[in-house]
Parts: sequence; C-alpha cells; structure tokens
Amino acid sequence: MQKQRPTLHSQQQRSKKVPVSNVILTVLTLFLVFLVLLVTWVNLFVYAPPSTQEPPSNLASAECESKKTTTSSQALPSTPSVVIPPVDEVMNDSTNATVMGMATGYNVGVYKRFVGSLRKSGYKGHIILVIADDPARGVVDYLSSKGVTMKTLKKVPCTTKIFDEGEKVSGHAKEVATCAHPYPDIKIRWGRFPLLRDYLQECETCTGPVLVTDVRDAFFQRDPFGDGAPVIRGLQVFQEAKFQKTTHWLVKGPVSKCKGLVIDDIMLCSGTTIGTREAILEYLGIMHQEMSEWMKNPKCCCNKMNGDDQSIHNYLFYTGRFPNATSIPNRFGIVHTVGKQAAEIYKAHEKNLVRSRGDKDLAKVVPFPGTKDGENPWLGPEFDLVDNEGFFMDYDGSRSKVVHQWDRFRDKIQPWLKTSGLVDP
Repeated sequence: MQKQRPTLHSQQQRSKKVPVSNVILTVLTLFLVFLVLLVTWVNLFVYAPPSTQEPPSNLASAECESKKTTTSSQALPSTPSVVIPPVDEVMNDSTNATVMGMATGYNVGVYKRFVGSLRKSGYKGHIILVIADDPARGVVDYLSSKGVTMKTLKKVPCTTKIFDEGEKVSGHAKEVATCAHPYPDIKIRWGRFPLLRDYLQECETCTGPVLVTDVRDAFFQRDPFGDGAPVIRGLQVFQEAKFQKTTHWLVKGPVSKCKGLVIDDIMLCSGTTIGTREAILEYLGIMHQEMSEWMKNPKCCCNKMNGDDQSIHNYLFYTGRFPNATSIPNRFGIVHTVGKQAAEIYKAHEKNLVRSRGDKDLAKVVPFPGTKDGENPWLGPEFDLVDNEGFFMDYDGSRSKVVHQWDRFRDKIQPWLKTSGLVDP
C-alpha cells in the first residue's frame, strides 16, 4: 500500500509551531532594545547639559522684568562655582589669621559679644576693628585688653550729592550722605571696603586667612580658623538661606537700574567674606573699583538706602568678576547666616499669637512653641537650627563657628546669649 504524502495545508500547520524558548528570547530582546532607547532618550533630553554658547540661565534681561530697564550688551561669563568645600586638610592654629570689620557707634556690650565670643572660642589671631573717633565709655579699655587693633574712622562730607538741596536727611539716611576719609567719593558703608584693604595691607604679620565681617550682628561659637576648620584657598562668599533669592529688592532694584540685569540666584551676604590674605586684598580692591564706577554713573550712584553694597557683591560674583571665588551653601562652611530663617520664624510666631490671643506684641514675652522660659533649647527642635543646649548647628549637627544675623530673632535669643558662656559679662 502506498504511503500518503502530507498535504500543503498540514505542512503549513507544522511550520507555525514555534518553540517556547524562541518566544521568550524574542521578548527579552525587544525589552532590552526598549531599555537602550529609553536610556538614550533620557540622556539626550532630560539630563542634557545646557549649551555653552548661551548666557547663564540665572541671568535674565531686566527688560523681561520691567520696561524701564534695558538689557546690558556686555557678554556674561559662565556662573562661578557653587560647591561645598572639601575638608581633606584642616587648620588647628589661628595665630596668623585675621578677623576685621567696621564697628562704629556701639556700646561696649556689642564688643563684648563679638570680641568676647571670638577670644573665648580659642582664637589667637589678629582682630582689626574700625571704631568711632568718640567711642562709648569703656570701649577702648575693653578692646585693648583683648588685643584688638583699633583704627579710628574719620567722617567727611561726600563729594557726590545723593540728596537734593533742602531734602530732609535723618536717621540711617545720614550714613548715605556721609563718607569716610580718605575716600570722600563713596558713601561710608561702601568706604569700609577700601579702608579694610588698607589696614590689612599695613599688617605685615596678617599672613593667614582673613574674615571680613559685620560686627553688631555676629558672634562666635568656635574658632573660625582653628578646631579642625578647613584650610582656606582662594575666596569664599557665603549664601543666605536657599529660598532667599537675588530677586529681592535689595539686589534686584539697584542692579537692574544700574546694569540692566536681573539676577535670579541664591542671595550672597556681603556681611561675611573669607579668603587668603591675597584673595581678600583682591576682593576688597575689586569692590572698591566697582563702587567708584557706580558713583560716576547717575543710574547707579544715588540709591538712598544702606545695604546696596550687597547688590554690588552679588552682581560681581554672578558675573564672574571675583577670581577663584567659591559660593558656600549656608550651614556648610565657616559662616552660618541665620537671618532669613530667624525673621520667618519670628513672623510666624507673631501671626500665631494674633490668631490665638489677638496681639502680636506678645511675641516679645511668649516663648516659641514647644519651649519654656529660661530653659534650653530656646528654639524648638522642629526648626533644626539649634542643639539641646541652644547653640546653632551646621547641617551635620556640629556647632556653627560664626553665627551671623542672629538679631533677627529679636529679644527671643537674648536670655540664652547671656547664659551661654560665649559673651563677656
């Protein structure tokens, strides 16, 4: 009997049977291809670096913000570095370091807080302070006992008229209309930059790192250049709280008016700057040069306010004018600038008391929530700013070295300061 040949239909049916292993292999291959395409897309479109041909993203034309200003035609360099400084090398001796500032018109208590806390921290270096020509009672004796080099401020009339004839000038406005010898071309708040440069140049033994700082609203919890502090290289400028931006009127107004720019970045505080001797001398010289240029320009010179040195400080950094400068995030370096957070905490305390008791002035006497009068911590742990003994902390939990703008807590911090052991009685 002859064997029956398979039909074409039966052959096609057998050919359609694919092994399961082949199916699995195909699915896996397709999945891998999909992953490769996904990673490629993410790299191209999500994490792609900005073009180096474009200006920095944080600098915008003021024309976009206001029709009253025009965009500067000056080419803008890339944004300077913003990093946390390495701590692979540390300092343990502040003998050759320098802390300097202008401190005129204060009572002896201010100097006992600033100088007293600095010396109690173990700081061994130079302290150079510019004081008034008629200091308050006890100031000279106290500063002499602490080894402070005192320089006397001589006030002179300004050569540039900021106020109109007959315009009433009082209070802080007097500072705007007053200059310092031998720099009558820049107002007295700006004059501290060339004056401190001159005094640093005079000090031949000031060979170590330098802190240029405000005096009234600063104190020290640890030696800024000892106790394992990082070795200083170049220039360090210090950020305020990360939510305090340069679009604040203090920077935005003067810079947009003078330079036609709006800078949108984290606010840098001109009240504290650190660097090597060479870097600080260069920084103070650049600030003085820029301030002199502003005074020659009617759009720049005549801001009837104090604090616009911070406008220039931010403008120069964010346009790359400070060589070898690094922006240090708040609470990651030697300086802890607490002002913005302190102001917001106190403001919230006032609002809570208005809601609960109908009187915001009670904030002066009612402790912060979760705390008790005369007990530590004086500020609640939910803010993560102070330790159990009330001392200010960096992000790693260690005690901050320099605390700046503490006065934004107003009277709430005073009882702790008096009992902290930091301040001379």
